[in-house]
Amino acid sequence: MATTMRNNLAWAGVASALVVGVYFSNPAYALLLGLATRLLTGINPLHKLVNWGKLSLQTAIVLLGFTLGFDRLVQVSADYGVVVAVFVLGTLALGFAMAKALASETNEATLLSGGTAICGGTAIATLAPIIQAKPQHVGVAMALVFLFNALALLTFPYIGHALDLSQQDFGAWVALAIHDTSSVVATATIYGDEAAIVATTVKLGRTLWLIPLAFAVSLIYRSSEARLRVPGFILLFIAAAVLGSFIPMSDALLGGISVLSKALLVVALGMIGLEINRATLSQISWRSIALGMGLWILVAPAALLLVLWF
Repeated sequence: MATTMRNNLAWAGVASALVVGVYFSNPAYALLLGLATRLLTGINPLHKLVNWGKLSLQTAIVLLGFTLGFDRLVQVSADYGVVVAVFVLGTLALGFAMAKALASETNEATLLSGGTAICGGTAIATLAPIIQAKPQHVGVAMALVFLFNALALLTFPYIGHALDLSQQDFGAWVALAIHDTSSVVATATIYGDEAAIVATTVKLGRTLWLIPLAFAVSLIYRSSEARLRVPGFILLFIAAAVLGSFIPMSDALLGGISVLSKALLVVALGMIGLEINRATLSQISWRSIALGMGLWILVAPAALLLVLWF
C-alpha cells in the first residue's frame, strides 16, 4: 500500500514539474519539482527514460540554432573566444591550487575542477574513466555540480536584473559561470531569448575545451580511455544555424521553434532533478563542498568581470 502511494505521488510530482514548467516557461520550476519528487518519494518513475532527458536537451539546443543564423554564430564565437580561453585555463589552475590547499582527494578534485571549468556533468563523465575515478567520487561531483546549477538557475536572473545587465552580457556570463549546458540555456532563457542565443553559442564553444582537457589528462594519467570527439549535437547546432541563414522562415515558424525549444528544456531539467537521490547527497564531505563551492564563488564573479571588461 505504501509503495503504491509513493509511486502515485512520484507520478503526480513528475506531472506537476512538467505542467508548471511549461505553463510558466521556466525550467527552474521543473528542476526543483523533479528534485523534490525524488527526495520525498525516493522514486524516479522515469528512470528507464533517462536518455530521453539528454535527447530533449540536445534537441532544444539544436532548435535554437535555427533562430541564430550562421553569421551571428561566427560573430559571437569570435567576440568571446579569448574570454572563454582565459576563463577555462584560469578555473583549472585555481581549482587544482585550491585542491592542494584543502588536501582534497585527487580524483575528486580533478572531476570538480574539470566540471567547473568546462561543462559540468559532461566533463565529469568524460574524465571519470580516464582517471579511473570511483563511483562515489563521480556521484559527489555530479551532486555538487547539480546543486550549484540549481542555485544559479534560481538566483542569476535576479542578479542580472539588479545589475541591469544587457541580454548579451547576461548570456555570456551564464555561459561561463554555470556548469552544465542544460542549466546555462535554462537560466538564459528565463532572462530572454537574446540571452539564450548568446549563452548557447558561448557555452558550446566552452564545451569544445573538453577535447584538449581529456587529451592532457590522459597523458598525465597514462590512460588509453580518452575519446576525443566533438559531441554530435554541437555539429547539428552549427548546421541548424547555417540552414537558418539560407532558408527563409516566417516569424510564426521561428516563434513555434522557440516555444518547442523551451518546452523540451523543461522536460530535460525535470528529468535531471529526478536523478539526484538522498544516498548521493549523503556522501558529500566538507572538503568536497569547500572545494566545489569555494571555486564556484570565486569564478562566477570573475566570469562577469571578464565579460564586462572584454
